Amino acid sequence: MSSDSNIDENGRWTPSSPQYKIRAGVCLALFIVHMIYALVTLVMFLIKARDRHSGLAQRSVPLVALQAFGLICVAVIGGISTALQEWPCFLKLWFGNIGYYALYSAIAARSFQHVVISNVHILTNKVASSKNSDFKGVMQHRQSETLAYLNQGARPIRSASQSSTFSNTIFDSETNRLNRSPHGTAFGPNGEKKNIMNLTSSLQATPAPHAHIHDGESNSKLYKRLKRYTKLQRYATNKALVIFVLAHVIVALIISLVVNIVNHQYSLRPIGVDCTLMWGFLPLVIVPGFYVVFVLPVLLIKCWSLKDAYGIRNDLYVSIIVGALCIVLTIVWQTALFDIALKLSGWFFSWLCALILHTVSLAIPLWSAMRHSQDVLSRMHGANALAAGDDPDRSMAAVIANAAGGSDVGRRAEFNGILADPYEYRYFCGFAASCFCSEMTAFIDEYQSLKAQTIIALGSEDIWREDADQLDPGYMARMASNIDNDIGYLALANRDNTHSKSLRLQTPPTVCILDTARAVYPQYDLSEVTPFPVASLDKLVVMLSVFVNSNSYTAVNLPSAMVLRIRERLGRSQLTLTIFDEIKDEVLNMLYFDVFTRYIRRK
Repeated sequence: MSSDSNIDENGRWTPSSPQYKIRAGVCLALFIVHMIYALVTLVMFLIKARDRHSGLAQRSVPLVALQAFGLICVAVIGGISTALQEWPCFLKLWFGNIGYYALYSAIAARSFQHVVISNVHILTNKVASSKNSDFKGVMQHRQSETLAYLNQGARPIRSASQSSTFSNTIFDSETNRLNRSPHGTAFGPNGEKKNIMNLTSSLQATPAPHAHIHDGESNSKLYKRLKRYTKLQRYATNKALVIFVLAHVIVALIISLVVNIVNHQYSLRPIGVDCTLMWGFLPLVIVPGFYVVFVLPVLLIKCWSLKDAYGIRNDLYVSIIVGALCIVLTIVWQTALFDIALKLSGWFFSWLCALILHTVSLAIPLWSAMRHSQDVLSRMHGANALAAGDDPDRSMAAVIANAAGGSDVGRRAEFNGILADPYEYRYFCGFAASCFCSEMTAFIDEYQSLKAQTIIALGSEDIWREDADQLDPGYMARMASNIDNDIGYLALANRDNTHSKSLRLQTPPTVCILDTARAVYPQYDLSEVTPFPVASLDKLVVMLSVFVNSNSYTAVNLPSAMVLRIRERLGRSQLTLTIFDEIKDEVLNMLYFDVFTRYIRRK
């Protein structure tokens, strides 16, 4: 048999030729392996995404699943078209339209969501930094300290005292009006206990040094940008973007049905198998082409400067670039290089694109999530074994809560050291923003601010007032849920009193408000039932609205049982100094086991 007998009149290999059989066998075998790989990794991804420690939830699981669905459709048309010369044209049309529409709309939706969410967290962290006067003062001091050490050729070392519980507590050191005794009580210069009003004036008279890092104009720009991106969050939710992608799929279905009816090559009856790259595929080219030429480049530029701890930006880079090259190479191969396409279809590039994008968007994140989850679980089991001792009935929550207050188990001491160092803590907050956890560090910042405000207020008013039980529970409930949730953290940021002096009183977040108050005011009989002073109630209520209210965009991801307990205490007007302790410990645990684990790995 001559070589010409293996080629038909169109220049293609005949189905009976050895070349055709080899190509079909190899390509179909690879296609089957690809489908098994895609389906298995997709199912594993969806299962692993339910693990709260995996971090896959931050990748928008519904959108990734829709992208994977589009990739499977693209792989079907690419793999089968590469292996076989003739198969039903209507299947090519359906898989091509649905696959490409779902793929490019899902990539665009994920990119838009990443731009909005990343900017919200980054700007929230910047706003928290700009309004934190304690950080600004310490920042200037630490920078000069670091330069001094560097000039000496040595590395700055945190002193041993910074690991102590009250290492950051500073009381008017210039005038020495308040010194600490070895037992942590407040004494005057001659050892006598200070009067509470003198103590209050001492605390209020010690402003932190100011470093002019952010002026009013830059703060205003930050607020405006944060407000703009916060309002965009309603369009960047999973629900809204899933509807956006499904709308594209429905359009693809409608277009495919119209082409099935109008063009006999793509009809369902009789089934056509000889179809060319003609007007039936034009919708497949036009809409994805619009995304490739206009939408995706804009989103690529927007994503360029963003950083995240999950590799989402890199995933989107590859998805946008490879997705664009895929459709361009397919069109060029099928038109300009038609003679070569007769032997190896241009749909091969669609198949290769589907394999690369599936690996980058699902397989690699899945492997990273499994490794991170295992690391977190090993830490938690280690804490459990060390803290639980011989008590097998202690729950993990109880063990971790017990470890939250400053235990030096494992790397906990290093984590507590970061919390106690305002300079390093700001870098950690920046990393937490890249983990989309800025609401957690913002809560810690506001908890610290509430702590300082409460300490001052306790010394300036009668804490043994009798009106606490007369607060209207309904009013408190409304106040805790009626803040404009679209504004989120700005509800707190814009409530700062810019005329008040900054207080250089700061214990680490691991120390609760009650313990700090007991250390500052040992002459008071403070307990778990001591109510917040009236001057702190406004900030307390807004914090509940911003961080606990489930309708807020900046709500912390707390267990429902914990939120229910807080609501019950609000309903009974039990606004005691310990109302935030459980939330604070939960936030610190989440930061430690998730964000800090990624932080030390990245360092």
